[in-house]
Amino acid sequence: MTMLDALAIGMIVTSLAVFGLRNLKLSVIVYAIETLLLVGIFAMLASKFNASQLSMWAVVAFFTKVLFVPAILLWLIKKLNVVSEDEPVGGFFVSPVIAMGFSLAIAMSINPIFLQFSLIQEKIMLLAAVCVFMMGVFGFMLRNSFIKQILAYCLFENGIHLSLALMAYNSNELVELGILTDAIFAVIIMSVLAIRFYKAYGSLDTSKATNLRG
Repeated sequence: MTMLDALAIGMIVTSLAVFGLRNLKLSVIVYAIETLLLVGIFAMLASKFNASQLSMWAVVAFFTKVLFVPAILLWLIKKLNVVSEDEPVGGFFVSPVIAMGFSLAIAMSINPIFLQFSLIQEKIMLLAAVCVFMMGVFGFMLRNSFIKQILAYCLFENGIHLSLALMAYNSNELVELGILTDAIFAVIIMSVLAIRFYKAYGSLDTSKATNLRG
């Protein structure tokens, strides 16, 4: 197993932790660690394949996704004075198992297809990219906490970012800038919505917004 493979597996493990941990502050910290692993992958790929674009991706991702986004979320948690999430759909134990099981199954099923279009032929990293993306998708489906759903968005954005690095790292710099800008503004907007939701319902449990249902 190479160091790149180890970092990719680390991203899978940390995505499970972000999804499954009940403590919100700890979940944000683990997300920052996962993104730091992503930055490490960018840096190592840049060196291995002489891809200067990925070096820039690593620098920008470090400041925006390792530092800035977690800082926003930690500020949000402190402002709302919340410690942990309410019980999610399926319970605290079952939902992470379901999410990881289906995420790995989907990743393994479509990994051969992705490999055909990938500039960098790294099976485990492509598997990790899809798995992390799907953990984010399941986070939206199975977690009720508004902050957990913001983290779910951050997870599948990390998955997209890694898959783009493997499949199209030579794309225009504007693509990378667009991804990072979208991520930052999305987190800011969702944080504002979380504050307004908390003021309206006294909770971050999105399942309590019954009056929004059709």
